[in-house]
Amino acid sequence: MTAGVPRAPDPALVERLRDRLVALCAIPSPSLHERDVVDHLRGELASWGLAVREDDAARVLGGTAGNLIAELPGGRPERVVLNAHVDTVPPVAGVPLAPIVDGTVVRTDGRQILGADDKAGVAIVMELLDALRQEPAERRPTLVAVFTVAEEIGLRGAGALDVPGLRADVGFVFDGEVSVGEVIAAAVSKESLAITVRGRRAHAALEPEKGVHAILAAAEVVRGFPLGMQPGGAVANLGSVRGGGASNVIPDEVVLEGEARAFAGERLEELLREVRLAAAGAVAPLGARAEVVHRRLYDGYDVPEDALPFAWLRAAAPAQGLAVVKVASIGGSDTNVFNQQGLPTVNVGVGMHDIHSVDEWIDVRDLARVVAWVRGALTGGGGPSA
Repeated sequence: MTAGVPRAPDPALVERLRDRLVALCAIPSPSLHERDVVDHLRGELASWGLAVREDDAARVLGGTAGNLIAELPGGRPERVVLNAHVDTVPPVAGVPLAPIVDGTVVRTDGRQILGADDKAGVAIVMELLDALRQEPAERRPTLVAVFTVAEEIGLRGAGALDVPGLRADVGFVFDGEVSVGEVIAAAVSKESLAITVRGRRAHAALEPEKGVHAILAAAEVVRGFPLGMQPGGAVANLGSVRGGGASNVIPDEVVLEGEARAFAGERLEELLREVRLAAAGAVAPLGARAEVVHRRLYDGYDVPEDALPFAWLRAAAPAQGLAVVKVASIGGSDTNVFNQQGLPTVNVGVGMHDIHSVDEWIDVRDLARVVAWVRGALTGGGGPSA
């Protein structure tokens, strides 16, 4: 099989993945409300005789479910994490989840999210477990499936996970919005931002001259904020505004919330300094004050191409007609947390399209290609015994 000419996927595998994906996408699971989908997965995993447990992330995060962990023992010495997150972005209120099957494509009707980010990854991990549990144990490493919660709100489920306790040697995350064959092996660090703009309250009609209008000052902060892509591989955004009250009162406080990301730690610190200086300079002429508070949500990573996960994937790629390409992502994933905790992990592209929107869609043939590729990597196409 020539690299660059992808092998046609098995129709039966495509059908199984389609049915599994549609069933998963029909279960609501916004961040911190993943109980139903976790119970759904737990029941199926237990029926296969796998050891299944749920950690205490629900208590830590205040959600309805913890991270779900299932283990399939293998006869090879390696322990391999297979990860996908079960939560989605918030669905559109009042609109049912109704994934539509259009041939091999699963899509929305244009009114509601699909949730293939990351139910597609969940379907891949479940199919890998189902297939490999039927292989002779000596052909596979021990597989540790980790289904995380609260990924969409800052990788919080993975952050609450005991990664060293998994005792794994290598990790594969299935949450890549890139094409099959592309592997996200470098990503950004991310900081949350909260900019509190403080003015002075006054009666808006009787003594407006005594007030310092916090909303006006906040508008100047937004005007001077470095929104969008910045030089040096950085990006910043403001996504929330809170403040104000009665229409006859000059407001004294507004809070702007956002984020900043960059590949290089030095560039991220520089961007944060730009935000602080711009905010202070914007409000000073109006007599207001601005306080910028930021918090590291996760660190970036850069997995070298000679690392173990690349070696396994590269060895198995020719049989599927794939060429392995390392790419970098401006987005974060649970891959960030695993690497931060010392587990060499890459994020495998699964071909997602228009994620986080009501136009989301995915071709299930791409999921089948990923399953065939990674199955080969796990059963000798990439392991040290190959």
